Amino acid sequence: MEEFEGILKFMPPGALRQSLNAGLKSVSGIEEIRLRSERPLSVFDGQKPLYFGRDGGVCAPSSALTVSRQTLAAVFKALCENSVYAYTDEIRRGFVTIRGGHRAGFTGRAIRGRDGRIESFRDISSINVRISREIRGAAAPFINGIMQGGKIKSALVISPPGLGKTTWLRDAARLISDAGFKVGISDDRGEIAAMFKGVPTNDVGVNTDVVEYAPKGEGIEILLRTMSPRVIITDEIVNENEVYAVLCAKGGGAAVLASAHGSSFDDLSRRPRMQPLFENRVFDLLILLKGRNADGSANAEIRRLT
Repeated sequence: MEEFEGILKFMPPGALRQSLNAGLKSVSGIEEIRLRSERPLSVFDGQKPLYFGRDGGVCAPSSALTVSRQTLAAVFKALCENSVYAYTDEIRRGFVTIRGGHRAGFTGRAIRGRDGRIESFRDISSINVRISREIRGAAAPFINGIMQGGKIKSALVISPPGLGKTTWLRDAARLISDAGFKVGISDDRGEIAAMFKGVPTNDVGVNTDVVEYAPKGEGIEILLRTMSPRVIITDEIVNENEVYAVLCAKGGGAAVLASAHGSSFDDLSRRPRMQPLFENRVFDLLILLKGRNADGSANAEIRRLT
């Protein structure tokens, strides 16, 4: 239950907090907490949605606690520490990362500024809190193939959402760092290391330096210029700017461990925006995650590119 304490404090006192407090104690393996305006309180255990009643018991949707518009708005304000303006950059990305690496994403009516960019949200309709967990050993079966002869091979980790890409990268950072290599993490979402006042709340190793919330390219540039990392780790390559940032990391002499959404090797290789990574042979290994083994390690398929 300790892992949920940092989340529950953002829930206003009353029925919602009481229901979650009781329900999360009785149900294991929760990956997401879903709050939707005027709809049933639900959680997701990785396979199906579950609905909590006022007493925290699992029930049918028709019997579940209804999350009011007012409660949802209060949760949103609390996640922004009652200063939505101070969280403009996070809001533009559609999520806020809270202590422990948990990510609260939200939807609603977007408010645009004069430049056309999203500045805030009003009439919040949904909040999804994705639970972050450290799983020591998630990357262990692969680490000898990445660390060879005093060198680090570059690897791209692929999977659909929710199968543990960030968990894998976090554990790989710890293992490589504790083996004596300098690791730099460009953590633009604050989920890998989950820094709190400059201290990682997740174990990313003793020889690891972290830049949080900077765009990937700027974070990588800072690490290369100031920390001389042997390997740079970054999560979820999405657009052309992030592809270019990874190219710069490899061009700066560091190995790269990164992740991308995808359902197969071929799915990823066919995307035009990803082509520069393959044309420039940035990665030595592709790792397709398929789930977890009983010991918490990743179940994966590996393709060697070099």
